[in-house]
Amino acid sequence: MPRVDRLVLGIFGRINAGKSTLMNLLTQQETSIVDPDPGTTADIKSSLMEIHGLGPVRILDTAGLDEGCQLGEKKRRKTLSALEEVDLAILVIDPVQAFLSGNLDVETSVSAMARRSGRNLCAVFNMHADAREKLSGSGATLDEAVDFCRSALVDRSGTPQARLDLCRGENVTGLVELIRQAGPRQGRQPELLPFVAGGLPVLLNIPLDEESPGGRLLRPQEMAMEYLLGLGVPIGIYRTDLMLARSSSKRISSGERERFQSFLGSIGGSHGVQLVLTDSQAVDVMSRWVPEEIPLTTFSIMMINSTSGGNLPLFAEGAAALDHLGPGDRVLITEACNHDRVAEDIGTVQIPRKLSEAVPGIGIEHAFGREFPSPEELAEYSLVIHCGGCMISPQKLSARVARLAEAGVPVTNYGIVLSWLEGPDVLERVLRPWKEQS
Repeated sequence: MPRVDRLVLGIFGRINAGKSTLMNLLTQQETSIVDPDPGTTADIKSSLMEIHGLGPVRILDTAGLDEGCQLGEKKRRKTLSALEEVDLAILVIDPVQAFLSGNLDVETSVSAMARRSGRNLCAVFNMHADAREKLSGSGATLDEAVDFCRSALVDRSGTPQARLDLCRGENVTGLVELIRQAGPRQGRQPELLPFVAGGLPVLLNIPLDEESPGGRLLRPQEMAMEYLLGLGVPIGIYRTDLMLARSSSKRISSGERERFQSFLGSIGGSHGVQLVLTDSQAVDVMSRWVPEEIPLTTFSIMMINSTSGGNLPLFAEGAAALDHLGPGDRVLITEACNHDRVAEDIGTVQIPRKLSEAVPGIGIEHAFGREFPSPEELAEYSLVIHCGGCMISPQKLSARVARLAEAGVPVTNYGIVLSWLEGPDVLERVLRPWKEQS
């Protein structure tokens, strides 16, 4: 299925400010449950839609940030984590509720964190029909209550804002216009393989093994094929038997090598193939078998460059930390997806084994799935090794990179590490195509 890059909009605020009501108004359906009882939104709700003038978006409705108790604190941490990952934070404020509470802790924290994280921010003042009546005993006007709330915004006059009764369906037009005004425009995504041109074929080396899912290829493989076909580039797909290729029997390994080189020659050989794109776990074999004249790189390196918005140099620079690892250093291996680990899993078996052999005495830990350590926890590590990021959004990867920068911890990538383990010449080779096109 084609990958659709979406802007992420997050809805934030205190309990019962009108966050879920805004979600339902925007999506024009009952996406989120609305109820006067506090804490109705127990987890992050997500909805996909298209906003004309902005493009495809994903909208997150989050739990209130001011809920007490232990469960409320867990919700709060999850909500703040979501705020790191959005392109636009929509701060919903009930001016009566906030004014009567006498504090703006929630609104101030959302505004400050959006500013600190470099996220766009807009504010929606939820103007209930009975707002003036509720304020009548306070001695303040509704305008004064709104002005009080505006003081929580880091940039009071520059923050896009609107006063809307979110219970009135006709106000969806004003809400969409505010989001269009405040939201960032979709930037041009980096080309998947920017150094590839039409004409000469590209060989994809896909060594199917016990970890490969049945009935389909992995997402990076599908994305590469779709991209290359779109350019009109002929594609050769080859499966190397890594067990035979690495056999201690020279007769067996030579036979497997000859089979590969015969296929390579059939689609053009040294002067007719413009790139070999390989699974990272086969880089030890491909770096020896692919003639030096043919550019070589890996799916994992391709994906981390794409998902990071072209920030491959950050992950390449992080590889320098590998040269300085020593006994007692802690390394975190992290993957953005969850799957059951079988056989020679690349993250839990291959990289840990090879890295421990190269640097005896290091400690290796793992973090899988959506959760990612805080900057304080990350500061305990000497290096973080990230997967290709094929199942993570650019926003989520950006949030992770920001946490690592705050912690002062270098980050690199699966494909880069496996190439480094084969020696500096191999690492330089797989990064060379990217450097030459920049």
